[in-house]
Amino acid sequence: MSIRVENLSHIYMPGTPMESVALEGISLEIKAGEFVGLIGETGSGKSTLIQHFNGLLKPTAGKVYVNGIDIGRRGTSLKDIRRRVGLVFQYPEHQLFEETVHADIAYGPSNMGLEGEALKQRVREAMTMVGIDYEELKDRSPFELSGGQMRRVAMAGVLAMKPEVLILDEPTAGLDPRGREEILQQIKALHREFALTVVLVSHSMEDVARLVERLLVMHRGKLVLTGPTREIFARGEELKKMGLGVPQVTELFHHLQGCFPTLKSDVLTVEEAHREIGGYLQRKRGKVHA
Repeated sequence: MSIRVENLSHIYMPGTPMESVALEGISLEIKAGEFVGLIGETGSGKSTLIQHFNGLLKPTAGKVYVNGIDIGRRGTSLKDIRRRVGLVFQYPEHQLFEETVHADIAYGPSNMGLEGEALKQRVREAMTMVGIDYEELKDRSPFELSGGQMRRVAMAGVLAMKPEVLILDEPTAGLDPRGREEILQQIKALHREFALTVVLVSHSMEDVARLVERLLVMHRGKLVLTGPTREIFARGEELKKMGLGVPQVTELFHHLQGCFPTLKSDVLTVEEAHREIGGYLQRKRGKVHA
């Protein structure tokens, strides 16, 4: 499922002394099956933008299309749009409210009319998708779980609606390193195994470098850069001027290249760094033996 935005602007509290321009002239397209990262400094408009993707916010100007459907057009079912475009907010565990894990995940599908064995199966499938055991946790209170487990339950509640687009707003915020890694691997698996279109909003340059195919860069309410992840991170000086940066390993290799010119400078991950250093040492050994 694709999302297309045309000249989108959003003003909070227009016509009042508190008027604030959050988005200005945004145009973009996210193609079906893409894994896209959305980055920008705090207050750049990222969260405001993604809430337009399923109609939670209405544009002040411009249009949003989901699979070619103008979601602002009269007669468009926003309920259907929100089922197909799932949004997991920052700290999604704050959205948990039912007495059991099963009841919380079942809430959305049951409102769609699912019941009985079909509802039970939908909850089981969603829990499996996020890597949590149905029999072990279905009757537990979600508030007794670890932070990482609570976040998975919240994600399962969105996935139980069978969305075709999954939007995640800072999904690893506040988690310990193990919880962060588990969630990131789960997101990667969801994209790979279920062909979901994924939009990942993150402040972590390391996370987006490891996961996404393309980056959208926001600055002061405008979309200022877009392109393949490696190309965007090659523009480190521009990113720094916007209060952003590049992955730490990329920064390291920029410095190393001053001493070792044959090293690549566009290394994005620790795994790439390991391969690049290994290759460099092999080349050096080859020259010595020659």
